[in-house]
This record gives sequence, C-alpha cells and structure tokens, in this order.
Amino acid sequence: MLSTLSAWRRIDFMAKMRLFKFWNEAGEEKEKEAMSLKKAIMSVQSDFKDAKIAVEYISKKGKEMCHYVMIPIGRKIKQALIQERRREALKAKNASR
Repeated sequence: MLSTLSAWRRIDFMAKMRLFKFWNEAGEEKEKEAMSLKKAIMSVQSDFKDAKIAVEYISKKGKEMCHYVMIPIGRKIKQALIQERRREALKAKNASR
C-alpha cells in the first residue's frame, strides 16, 4: 500500500514536456518536444549546419523565452570539431611551406 502511494506522489511531480522551436538565419525551422532545453538542442543540432541557432520556448515559470544558442553542444561532438580544426590548420600550414 505504501509503495503505491509513493508512486502516485511521483506522478504528480513529473516534469512536463515543453515545445521548443528552433530556426536558423536561412529560415529553416524545426519543432521538438522535450523535457529540457539541452536535450532538445542535442537532438536537433545535427539538422543544422550553422554555428548558432535561435530557440523559442515557454519556461517552467511561464515566461516566453527567445534567444540564440551556440551549437554543437556535447563533449564528444565538440572534441571532434576541435580535432578537425587542428588538422585543417596543420594542413594549411604544411601547404604554405
């Protein structure tokens, strides 16, 4: 009996899914429903090739938020981009010799 009561209490406090609208300067738009901004960005960032995208959503407190986000987000993705930039810089340096 006690376990069922605690299960019901957890249901009451579950976070709600929010709708995030992403777009870039070229006008491409994408909507994603997720629990948090970071999770939404992680799932959408592969669809955009820009360095920053705009996002609009309603916060937990009910405020409408609209701002730019730098992508990519995530350690593995950032590390791969850093290594790729280093390789390109080395190639350019070696080509100039």
